Amino acid sequence: MAQCFCLMPVRGVLSKSVKGLSFRWLSFRTSYCLAYMALTVADSLLTLNLVRRAELDVRNIEPMVFHTTIFLASIGFLRLASKWPKLMRRWQQVERQLPAYRTWQERGELAKRIKTVTFVLITMSLTEHLLSTISAIHFANYCPATSDPIESFFRNVVDQVFLVFNYSPWLAWLGKIENILLTFGWTYMDVFVLIIGIGLSSMFKRIKRQMEQHKGQAMPESFWCEIRRQYMLICDLIEEVDEAVSGIIMLSFANNLYFVCIQCLKSINTMPSIAHAIYFYFSFMFLLARTLAVSLYLAEVNDRSRDPLAILKYVPTNAYHIEVERFAMEINSMSVTMTGLRYFDITRKLVLTVAGTIVTYELVLIQFENKGFLT
Repeated sequence: MAQCFCLMPVRGVLSKSVKGLSFRWLSFRTSYCLAYMALTVADSLLTLNLVRRAELDVRNIEPMVFHTTIFLASIGFLRLASKWPKLMRRWQQVERQLPAYRTWQERGELAKRIKTVTFVLITMSLTEHLLSTISAIHFANYCPATSDPIESFFRNVVDQVFLVFNYSPWLAWLGKIENILLTFGWTYMDVFVLIIGIGLSSMFKRIKRQMEQHKGQAMPESFWCEIRRQYMLICDLIEEVDEAVSGIIMLSFANNLYFVCIQCLKSINTMPSIAHAIYFYFSFMFLLARTLAVSLYLAEVNDRSRDPLAILKYVPTNAYHIEVERFAMEINSMSVTMTGLRYFDITRKLVLTVAGTIVTYELVLIQFENKGFLT
């Protein structure tokens, strides 16, 4: 799906195993990804020109922030694509050493969860974009820029293009396609890091299930050695994955934080029409839900990493080997989390921190808005 929108140019994504995955700089996938990035740079420069001509306002720079973020995310996904085959082979090596699934239901649980989350988020993103288009059509009808309604619509949607160039249908459609690609890239950034969190946390669930089968039983020292080894394999994999995707996570959190603050600021204004109001509040609720989902699913990695502690409490006294004590100490002392470029750990406490930060920034923005400092 990502490759249909010029992201993650990895070859062999439809292969049945990781052996088919590869990356080449000289390939069609990489070429159209680079072409998309070049088009994004051009669109960003046109947007910068539009922002420069308007009054300097915290809301007027929103398109520039949006374009810049998606361009940086495109670079991040291109760099990740070059590492992806090796990273997935490492992921497979770890999974093969984990406890086996007991039933087909357990085996298909992860895939079902990933597909469900992806379908919901992509569908809501598509709905948001359709509402945005309807809102733009409504605006073009009631405040037409020209006598032609189609031209008026495109001048409203991609006005940064026709501020420099004369109107032409092919430029209008090219600008609209670029807008669709950027919108998908924004959603995909969140969907991707969310799925990474689901995949990593599911590994700890497999260890937990294995331990629950023997909960309260006197198990030999070799059993705990193997469980501890598997646990450390997952921790090492999380470090490798975090090193590869932490930049994208940072962009996701920063982008969502900025747009939540901007949408909160816009919510105090009167909506020009019902179509605008429906689009705005749906978009706002979707943004809040998506930001919360990304935070919670990534925080689940840390939550699941501490699950074995609850089961270790039930180890009988006569079976409390040195390996059990060592395992418990490692879980207590280690901080197994995904991070944003190592600047912050993503745990459940971060959700409250982000919420507090949004409230603080919003109060500052409202004060500056009332005093006229934002213009």
